[in-house]
Amino acid sequence: MDVARFKENFRVDRSTFQKLCEKVNNIGKMDSNMRRCIPLEKRVAIALFSLGSAAEYRSDSLADCIDAYPPHPQELKIIVEGLKMMGFPQCFGAVDGCHIEVQPKKDEAVDYYNYKGWYSVILLASCDHRSKFTYINIGSTGRNNDSYIFERSSLKHFHEHAGIFKQNNQAIEGINVPVLLIGDSAFRLSRHMMKPYPYVANQTPVEKLYNYRLSKCRRVIANAFGQLKARFR
Repeated sequence: MDVARFKENFRVDRSTFQKLCEKVNNIGKMDSNMRRCIPLEKRVAIALFSLGSAAEYRSDSLADCIDAYPPHPQELKIIVEGLKMMGFPQCFGAVDGCHIEVQPKKDEAVDYYNYKGWYSVILLASCDHRSKFTYINIGSTGRNNDSYIFERSSLKHFHEHAGIFKQNNQAIEGINVPVLLIGDSAFRLSRHMMKPYPYVANQTPVEKLYNYRLSKCRRVIANAFGQLKARFR
């Protein structure tokens, strides 16, 4: 790479890159009888590229690993049936956000300061009944809320415009319901996003049951984040 492209991809110049490699020299590996090791410089470059890339997954090579949109008809049927068995019909996934702590530059810090009182970027994701990620969006600054990110995401665009979600409508209690997503109370209610009824002291049994079933199915995204954090502490 030339100098400009190197810095664009790894966010540091070559001299800084070499200093980083020297600092972490102790993580270098040796070739074994089974295979050649990944060179230290390559490992550092991969880490820097990952840390410096803030985008939806479809802008990089993860697209072929997480490729649920638009879904194949058979896969859509499997996911909808799986979440129906858990208690929520016509649902393709649960959506939520997860804050990831960062140390931003001083002049940018205000954008990363979240409601919890620390600095972060946000991972917005959806997953199916197996807690398998079907969509990820990483890099929005911590001051934004989940609904703000969702409203501007390709995830919302897919559910509004992809024909497969409308083609698989189902009549429930006289209402024609498309295949949709579920989220917590932070999200904006729409035909493509269901959320809980607001809490009130004398909530009706029907509303309580609805909230219970939605909450039960939303646990899959909390489980997905839990597994991710356990793997990458």
